[in-house]
Amino acid sequence: MNFDLEDKLNEYVKQNELDSAIQIAETELSKIPQTDFHQLIGMNLLHMESDLDKYISKFYSIVKLKYALNFEKKLKAFYCEMNGFTINYERWFINLFSFSKIGQEDYDWLADYDHLTKNDLTITGFENLQKVYEDVYKNKKYEIPEIEQAYEVAELLIILRLQELFRKTYQIAKSNGKKWTEFAMFVTAHDYEMIYKTN
Repeated sequence: MNFDLEDKLNEYVKQNELDSAIQIAETELSKIPQTDFHQLIGMNLLHMESDLDKYISKFYSIVKLKYALNFEKKLKAFYCEMNGFTINYERWFINLFSFSKIGQEDYDWLADYDHLTKNDLTITGFENLQKVYEDVYKNKKYEIPEIEQAYEVAELLIILRLQELFRKTYQIAKSNGKKWTEFAMFVTAHDYEMIYKTN
């Protein structure tokens, strides 16, 4: 993991400046000698906006009822977690969680969810990258310096693209009056500190 780059990008993510974070990550990737990870430059997940909207809407309709029947808890926020995608290259997917309590200083509270989705949502469009990760692991290419460097930038860029998808989905859903946009969504991948919060 490139912790310096993650820290730098995280500052932009916290300020809701995803476009700048993506540009920085792509610039860093382009500085590295060409690898199969470089195909990620210019790619995004925005084609999934409609699928994600339906996925969130379905989860919201389920948990809304559960909170209505529970007088002690009220819905406060959602959380999206992508699976540990670098080592689980067979399939990339997300799960959603709902919360009645939100922490302030850190994100330890994310382990304290009330409800989670029964079914996950498969991420599509990055299948060629999944094959790249598989190739790196199966053929032990991680020791090649430029592949190691590109790998570490690419993993952060993939998360940023997921966060970009959520930003876009929330924007469109909000303009369409979807009630779930009133609740913030925190977005990242498993075991990553770079967390985006929708506004």
